[in-house]
Amino acid sequence: MKSVVVCGSKKYNKEIAALCKKLQSAGVMVFEPSIGQPIFEDEKISSDYVTSKIFKGLTLEHFDWIRKADFCYVYNKDGYVGVSVTMEMSYAAALGKPVFALEPKTGDPCRDALIDKVLSPEQLVGIL
Repeated sequence: MKSVVVCGSKKYNKEIAALCKKLQSAGVMVFEPSIGQPIFEDEKISSDYVTSKIFKGLTLEHFDWIRKADFCYVYNKDGYVGVSVTMEMSYAAALGKPVFALEPKTGDPCRDALIDKVLSPEQLVGIL
């Protein structure tokens, strides 16, 4: 069974959740971002120390999923990719993982160069 890690912005959490469900129903093992109830960057949880540890944990968890997955799929609707997804794309590329994306542009030519192939969700299901 192939596996994919999905990367995308919290502002598309409902669409990303629907995509992950579609992939799972097609028999794909999906590592889904922890954005069901997003924690936004400007939130403070208890203290700066606790907040930094939570964000570090979420980041490292997603890096671990990238390491485990066969492919990385970037949900870059409207060409949007934030800082976290930039790190995730870079990590996947450094590991030699194929980086697929919804759209060819991310708002930055260096990030765009990391995209190996542009695939719709339907095309992604087809190759997995």
